[in-house]
Amino acid sequence: MRHSAIGRGLVGWLSFPLLVLVGTAALVWLRISGSSIGALALPAFRSGLLWGTPRGVRSDEFQLTTPSNVSSVVQGFPADPWVGLAPTNLDVAVHSGISTDWTALFHPDHWGYILLGAERGLAFSWWWPFTICLLGTYALIGFIVRRPATTAALAMVATFTPYSAWWSAAPPALVLGYGAALGACILGATAVRRIVATAGLSALGAFLAVCFTLVLYPPWAISVAIVVAAIGIGRVVDLRLSWTRCAIVIGSIAATGGAILAVWYVQNSRAIAAMTNTYYPGHRITVPGSGWPYQFFSAPLNFWMAGPAGSTVGKIAGLSSSDNLSENASSWFPLAALLLLVCWGLAPGARRLSRRVLRRSVGQPTSADDSASAWTLGLVSAATALLLAWFFLPVPGLVGTLTLLDRVQPGRLPLALGFAAVAIGAVALASPPRRLRALLVWGGAAAVIDGLLALWTMTTVPWDWSTVAPALVFLSGFVLSAGFVLLSAPRGRAGATAVLAGYAVVSWFLVNPVQVGLGPLKTDPLVRGLQAATQTSTNKRIMVFGGASTIALVRAAGLQSVSGQTPIPDADVMTALAPADELLWNNYVKYDWQPGPAGSDAKITNQRGSLMTLTIDPCSAELQKAVGPGWALSRTRLDGYSCLREAGTLTHLGGAPEYLYRVQS
Repeated sequence: MRHSAIGRGLVGWLSFPLLVLVGTAALVWLRISGSSIGALALPAFRSGLLWGTPRGVRSDEFQLTTPSNVSSVVQGFPADPWVGLAPTNLDVAVHSGISTDWTALFHPDHWGYILLGAERGLAFSWWWPFTICLLGTYALIGFIVRRPATTAALAMVATFTPYSAWWSAAPPALVLGYGAALGACILGATAVRRIVATAGLSALGAFLAVCFTLVLYPPWAISVAIVVAAIGIGRVVDLRLSWTRCAIVIGSIAATGGAILAVWYVQNSRAIAAMTNTYYPGHRITVPGSGWPYQFFSAPLNFWMAGPAGSTVGKIAGLSSSDNLSENASSWFPLAALLLLVCWGLAPGARRLSRRVLRRSVGQPTSADDSASAWTLGLVSAATALLLAWFFLPVPGLVGTLTLLDRVQPGRLPLALGFAAVAIGAVALASPPRRLRALLVWGGAAAVIDGLLALWTMTTVPWDWSTVAPALVFLSGFVLSAGFVLLSAPRGRAGATAVLAGYAVVSWFLVNPVQVGLGPLKTDPLVRGLQAATQTSTNKRIMVFGGASTIALVRAAGLQSVSGQTPIPDADVMTALAPADELLWNNYVKYDWQPGPAGSDAKITNQRGSLMTLTIDPCSAELQKAVGPGWALSRTRLDGYSCLREAGTLTHLGGAPEYLYRVQS
């Protein structure tokens, strides 16, 4: 009977992960993704688009990451290809392609491109962040809730947020998934009794720690680590796990993962130094208290942000500097409901802790249940308060230095805060229920307040909300808040988690399209024409005098565009080209190339943020010596340049011409 019960319990806990993995495998096999590559073509020519709208705000995905990854496959995974104005180390640079050296082991999101080809590789890279986020948060929340079905529902709430839907660089869900899975491995390795199981979980933890680090996005990694650490420490105390065993587990993970990262650092030290020596992102320090409130409360508005009203975000003059949907997106964080859950949880938790201390003082035995989840709730609440202070208040700079939050822009905090909210909800779900009267009075008040906060946020987001129904916005905020409050209800908790999960999934699904295959990255005539014209050339470097979408198609054709994104500047190349513009080129930059007069010097001017205009003579001696491009492509004719020989006229889907030239040395 005992073994039968254990078997049923194991099947219950494994059902959700198996369902997630099978679903991911099916979507990958069918080549289905949520990529916005359809934005590279006119609406009438968006091949493979089954449903939805490609999102222009996800330009880092469809103009940079996906075309560069496809380019790596088409080129046969070259080492150090030219990405912009530098031969680029793919172990360090982001959005630049697929590395196939030993570090590929720690980039599971790249495995699809390496093993399955470009189309299924795109599908795998799209779904892997959400897969690992579902699995990682499920494992970590399972140490709080201890019921598979409700744990699975909360994992869905943690994963499917507006924030993870709109952001693409790097995928927020990837960071949260690795971080949560690492925390679960540490707790699991500490809790199990068998040495073999401890060793296995510790090894998996070391692997996840390296994966977590090599995502190379500190703003999300640091803030998520703070919340995961709070959950982990709280569970060790509440479950009365061995601190000695926990320290050994963490030490072994740190030693193993640290050794791997040390090898990575030494191997790539030159590229890392070049990146850290840039002004942006290398020397960027964040100012605390600079977050916009609507970045924090906007999640209930996502149903409308995904529609026509969302297309006006950032187009209303004078409201804010946040001019796109990703900067205005948030995670699920019903403030009033969470404050209520924290108050309800900490008061009895404090009494239980006092009772536990009293029993110990008189020599009576205590149990883990004496403290319930008081430490977990208290530490997660403290971590949440720290992140909120960094978001809203001008806290002393020393706080940022000690916590590394000085590397975290306030607008990057919703990822960690959303997971903290789910953790608070999980503690409420695992705690004794509240009385119905208190639930109706206080919970109803909290839901009304959160509904009003959603209404207030509607009026402060920089968009045209004239087509948005205020009553429905209030209802959206009310339902989200009520769902969290009902996690403390005497009945219907499972129903509350199901409602929250459904609410989250529907909101998330509205954002991104359903795309099959590579769309224009494969079918656009420009891609095919470039491949045919350059197939016998040994010099794949090409200058592109055109927009970022054209550069994306050029890269997908298997060419190395020296125009567009330059993730890591090469000081020798840039000093040769534009020695007077070091303040501009020593950054992560996206260059819009414009042809300059023959014999003129190169000039860099800033358009906005990291977008620069490079005006340059295509035949300048400095360019030919430092870069040596073999081809040039332009939307206008490049007549009068002595080094260019016309190689044909190509077209986009829709008929727009592009002029191709060979560069003669």
